[in-house]
Amino acid sequence: MMRKLSDNVLMMGNRHFNYVVVGKERAAIIECGVSGGVVSFRQDWQQLPNPPQIQYILAMHEHFDHVCGIPALRDMFPQIPIVAHPKTARVLKKAAVIQDFFQQDDKMSTVLKNWGAIEDKPVSPEVDLISIDDYVSEGDVIQVDDGIALKVMETPGHSPGSIAVYLKKEQLMCLSDTGGYQIRDDFIFPIFFQSFEMYMESIERMSTYPTRILALPHGQIWTGISVHLFYRRAKESAQKAFKFIRRMLEEGLETEEIENRLYKRYYRDDLMIYTSENINLCVKLLVQRVKECL
Repeated sequence: MMRKLSDNVLMMGNRHFNYVVVGKERAAIIECGVSGGVVSFRQDWQQLPNPPQIQYILAMHEHFDHVCGIPALRDMFPQIPIVAHPKTARVLKKAAVIQDFFQQDDKMSTVLKNWGAIEDKPVSPEVDLISIDDYVSEGDVIQVDDGIALKVMETPGHSPGSIAVYLKKEQLMCLSDTGGYQIRDDFIFPIFFQSFEMYMESIERMSTYPTRILALPHGQIWTGISVHLFYRRAKESAQKAFKFIRRMLEEGLETEEIENRLYKRYYRDDLMIYTSENINLCVKLLVQRVKECL
């Protein structure tokens, strides 16, 4: 599902996993997704009559659905550095974590095939770590091509290693999961897994950048006035979830019952590409983070 977002920006992949290619002659790939996502990316890439020379591949944070595509991308671009925040790199050195990641990756490939997003299920690699070649942090600039420079911003709240990148020339913001997960175009799963306060601060800060194209890793890509509307939904979804959890805690409900209600509230539509076990863990984190604020 290839789409030209601007003169210098292409979006590839499938609607569940978006890969943003920035640059015409020399380019960067933003987001790494999962093995099943790279299947769609490869198909789009092979359709390009004059593909750019890839300079960098950016892993935007350390969760499995943003790093498990790295081995397949390395196969496609074996000499190209994988770039991420140092906190992401530290997580990806843990063998037990990586083993769990690729178990989830394999299950997601099955879902993507069953849903018709990909024709053939890829084999998830058996690896003990995912290596990161270069590190970036707040204020760094990634020079991709003449006039194509990506500004890096740290966006904690969803995860410690979360980053966003901004291309001023195109007013392009690649937000990763900073604003939440799009269950539907009008329904966002708030994912303040690290900190509610940091999550809200990151959304607010990113929303101040003049943005014509808001590229998200899952679901719809927003342009024009819709960018503002997405940010508003992102903030409102997090605030509503916080108040919902706080009210249940104040009413004395057991934590397990609160988690069950959150699960029923959010586990639907596009979020169902994830296993129920994964989303159960997610809602546990949401309850914990609200408790820390009270």
